Amino acid sequence: MSRIFITGYCDRPNVAPGESLDFFVNTEIEGEYRAELVRLFHGDLNPDGPGYQEVVIDSNINGTYRGIKQETQIGGYIECSDNNGLLNGKDGLTLQCFIWPTTPEKRQGIISRWSDNSGKGWALLIEDGHLVFVVGDGKNESRVKCPQPLFPEVWYSVVVRLDVANQLVSISQVAKVNSVNSRVGRVAAIESDGQVTEKFTTIPADAGVPVIIAGLSRDSNSNKVVANYNGKIDAPKLYSRPLNDKEVEQLQDGSTVGGAVAAWDFAEGITENGIPTDLVYDVTGSNLHGRCINQPDRGMTGWNWKGREEHFIHAPEEYGAIWFHEDSLDDCRWQKSFSLQIPLDIKSGAYAVKVEKDGHFDHIPFFITPPQDTATAKVAVLIPTLSYMAYANTQVMQNAAVGQAIMGIITTLDDRDLELNERNMYGLSTYDYHVDGRGVQYSTWRRPILNMRPTYRHEFGSVWQFPADLHLIDWFKAINIDCDVITDHDLIRDGAELLSKYKVVVTGSHPEYYTGGMLDAWEEYINTGGRALYLAGNGFYWITTVHPEKPWLIEVRKGESGDQAWRARPGELYHSTTGERGGLWRHRARAPQKIWGTGYGSHGLDVSVGYYPMPDASDHRLEWIFDGVNKEEIIGDFGLVNGGASGLEMDRIDYALGTPPNTMLLACSSGHSANAMLVPEDQYFAYPGLNGKENPLVRADMTYFTSYNGGAVFSASSMAWCGSLSHNNYNNSVSKITENIIRRFCSDQVLEEVL
Repeated sequence: MSRIFITGYCDRPNVAPGESLDFFVNTEIEGEYRAELVRLFHGDLNPDGPGYQEVVIDSNINGTYRGIKQETQIGGYIECSDNNGLLNGKDGLTLQCFIWPTTPEKRQGIISRWSDNSGKGWALLIEDGHLVFVVGDGKNESRVKCPQPLFPEVWYSVVVRLDVANQLVSISQVAKVNSVNSRVGRVAAIESDGQVTEKFTTIPADAGVPVIIAGLSRDSNSNKVVANYNGKIDAPKLYSRPLNDKEVEQLQDGSTVGGAVAAWDFAEGITENGIPTDLVYDVTGSNLHGRCINQPDRGMTGWNWKGREEHFIHAPEEYGAIWFHEDSLDDCRWQKSFSLQIPLDIKSGAYAVKVEKDGHFDHIPFFITPPQDTATAKVAVLIPTLSYMAYANTQVMQNAAVGQAIMGIITTLDDRDLELNERNMYGLSTYDYHVDGRGVQYSTWRRPILNMRPTYRHEFGSVWQFPADLHLIDWFKAINIDCDVITDHDLIRDGAELLSKYKVVVTGSHPEYYTGGMLDAWEEYINTGGRALYLAGNGFYWITTVHPEKPWLIEVRKGESGDQAWRARPGELYHSTTGERGGLWRHRARAPQKIWGTGYGSHGLDVSVGYYPMPDASDHRLEWIFDGVNKEEIIGDFGLVNGGASGLEMDRIDYALGTPPNTMLLACSSGHSANAMLVPEDQYFAYPGLNGKENPLVRADMTYFTSYNGGAVFSASSMAWCGSLSHNNYNNSVSKITENIIRRFCSDQVLEEVL
């Protein structure tokens, strides 16, 4: 039985007073469960901290509900309705497509109009490494198997003919390898071309299901798909008759043969802004268009890719492939359990619906913003919801053999980590690999995110992302400074106008994943007098985009460098959702130093340390920052995150990457361990001396600078900073510096320019 007995998700991360939010709950055992709205302030269970803090809030959903076991459709595929039975195959058919299988040892559907439970219809499958074509009438099946096996990551042209009049079925497969399109090149002698023709006695019955590309319909009574395909498919087409040998030869060569009933061109619809839709187009005029389910990878190199053009919008004819995965997910599509009506008078903050059944419980977090177009405080905390999504349900430490070596510490797993490892219903993070070895480039909000829970500790034993940001939410309450909570999703929608409502905007502890529009908003805000605190490390790092039709889905493609769990294949670095280049913002000339003064430089996840004041800390213009702080002492050599304020991931000044020349270096961390390492993008050659004991670039820089129109920026430059705020009952140097800056930034007092 599953260790997680009850869990759920909501339809989006941000909601305003007067709006509603839908919730979806799964119980492994049917029966009643209780739900209630809670406000969250602190989740970290570290005994040296304030402890867990939540407050129950009256709401319309507080009460009991009937629990049901929800079913999740996992795996990418395309569904094409065929209500008129044009493709039922009863009079014969020919199908052709190009395939690039990645797990040919598994049973998986390529193209089908087949009910797997009833055995009706027809299907082209892979079984035990071979192509198989099957037809069935619900009682009998006829099967034909191509004798030559398929090699993984090799392009093939496949043609199947069903000749009902002569009771013949034939399959032919021809490898289509050029210098760049397959795992092997042209010199590899792979004996995998083959063909077979056999008699059959079964006429395919109407399965009563759609045509499925990359899977098989389970039955005609549900919309579930099984036997999902792993790999690429390009240019599938179907004819309602058996073609002759010459026509088959033309298809195998990639030439056009007229008369297709359906031909799906996956490159159709590519625009200069990418592929903005889940639709796939039938270009024959039969209108047998399809829709992608569970976001298979688009903008992928096709069978005819030549390796000269790396951007799919510039050569769409070479990017006609879609890469499918049996474990992809864009939405659990569970049955709705209830809707929360957000009270008009509720305060902005971090909230959750707490669901509990038979002693088991789960928190489903979300964020209540101020009413749209208003602010209820001078200060806003910008919650990095895109970064939460990028890390959602990550299994790096469970599945990556090198994970523990990178972290330098022993992995610690709890029941939620084991649940993620044992069941595939929760989807993957952008730090994981699909089952066929492709890095995961899409992540969705619409599934239970088990590692986005208030008490969760990351596999390396520390809080990360959401629980770490609750350190900051708790601190604002403790020192009695009112703040609004806003999210990345709000910033994407409203841009700089959202930030302009506030005197001060504070980041969360790890805003790593960012869109270009979000960077634009920060620049505009600071240039026009906004004041910002970067209480984080490794921020504004990976280029991230949001699906134009599905705002709950993000895309990330890891580039040639950076801290990365995987790397995009050649020709596949550009985002399908917007058409823009993926990878690091630094490699698109938008290094975070240009906005914040510092940018990601090192990581050390075992030990956190303190900061040593630098000469600029004694500048008379900055005395107010250190009011009440002894500058002769180490700053932040304490805290809930590995014992210090500088740790996990750290940023530093780099004038060559755009640090403003008037940036004041207030303090630097020192004393990092040998497990703290310089980031890959700063390692131009492999040589000794790249760790925290030997390399002076492994550090966090505390900085301050002023901008135009009274704007100003303070950067703590460490993910561990907020974990030190509560030390000694919030009476410490980290807390005092942060409070001094926020209160001064909020005041009407003019900031002295630092030039």
